[in-house]
Amino acid sequence: MTRPCAPRTTALLSFVLLGGSALLSGCACDPTRGSWHPDGRIETPNGKPFTLSTKEKKLLIAPGSLTITPVENDCAPRLDIGNGSDKISLPLHTGEMTRHSGISIMGVTHNGLSANIVGNWNDIAQGRPHESYTTESCTTYGYCAKQETEKECHEGKCKRETHTRHGHYSDCPGSRPVTIRYDYFKRSYRLDFLNPQNTREKFGTYEGITGSFEQEIDRLTGPCMAY
Repeated sequence: MTRPCAPRTTALLSFVLLGGSALLSGCACDPTRGSWHPDGRIETPNGKPFTLSTKEKKLLIAPGSLTITPVENDCAPRLDIGNGSDKISLPLHTGEMTRHSGISIMGVTHNGLSANIVGNWNDIAQGRPHESYTTESCTTYGYCAKQETEKECHEGKCKRETHTRHGHYSDCPGSRPVTIRYDYFKRSYRLDFLNPQNTREKFGTYEGITGSFEQEIDRLTGPCMAY
């Protein structure tokens, strides 16, 4: 079971690829994080292979097994395409792979890529949602200790002293219960490789599906209680 390192959300599949950011929310900036690994195949017209190329690299794609790895993270979002012995890695620009618009990679914007790659993905629920329970820190009104610094003067000499005082404050530390609902999914991909000069012409069509993964679908928080 996979659990890509991406910020969980309560909206299903709100993954949006952002380029140019050096930090990840919730994960170190590891370019291997957020990788999806569908098991898939590609079909081509009349069963003929075609060459996918950039200005620096060529990749022969024949009908049958094909490794396509969408990588969703904020430090190195990309689409890796491999034929078993070699691969082409396509860095993704903002908006090229989103839940709303699907996958849309234009060859002209990717170092002379010889095909447009367009498609989408869908999540397929696997079984029933389940829940986990935890707590999180919070602040609330209550009775607690505070560190307060005051200026104190004796015989004309002044200094600042820190004292611990107990009282009612609006921002006392506390905790609250959290219920998180998860569901299991598989993600299916479909990608068409199109001739950039004539997008009605398909070089090939890829279809693949991942193993099961866990995804947060809802989060409920209880009242904050002071310690």
